[in-house]
Amino acid sequence: MTVVNSLVIRQFTPGDRDAVRQICCDTADCGNSVENFFSDRGIVADLVTEYYTDFEPQSLWVAVVESEVVGYLMGCLDAKYYLKITLWKILPKNLFKAFIRGTFLRQETWRLLRTAFKSMTLGGFKRDIPEEQYPAHLHIDIKEAFRNRHIGKELIEKFFQQASAQGIAGIQVSVRGDNHLGRAFFERMGFSPLGEFPMAMPSGKSYKISSTVIYGKNFQKEE
Repeated sequence: MTVVNSLVIRQFTPGDRDAVRQICCDTADCGNSVENFFSDRGIVADLVTEYYTDFEPQSLWVAVVESEVVGYLMGCLDAKYYLKITLWKILPKNLFKAFIRGTFLRQETWRLLRTAFKSMTLGGFKRDIPEEQYPAHLHIDIKEAFRNRHIGKELIEKFFQQASAQGIAGIQVSVRGDNHLGRAFFERMGFSPLGEFPMAMPSGKSYKISSTVIYGKNFQKEE
């Protein structure tokens, strides 16, 4: 692995917003472009990033190389607050926006909704992870050209420091079951698998069955 000597890890600022949204969409499909399963970048960027950029920016860390934002870690220290904001503010606004933009007239939208329903019927959303032990979560992405350079490790360690300093018991992260590189990375960073849950994913005009693996790192158990 090549270490980036000019790497700077710092907290998000409003000027980073466009870069964060672009990286989110460029890497949404296990490191590949969101267009692999959905063409409306704006909706995806809003749903994935808006909580972190607008409601908890102090837990959003960006990796900068020579003035270019090349990666980010979007963190949340209180999953219950995240869920409340997402359900009552972010989701309704974006559903209305999607309706106005004609998103629900597209076949790809209904294909995604069908896969979500299939995941639900398979029990994929019944995740018995103890929130009191893992109240925080994170989402991390790096531009393709800057992967394998220790940038992810630096971002994770910065969030570890923040969470630990604030007395957070533990952190959880979701990884797709077939994302073997992602799973290996989190295991190297000290995360342990807490459970694996079925997930349906778009595949052509139908869907395929994959899974979501929840990993956790509990600071209190390590003391």
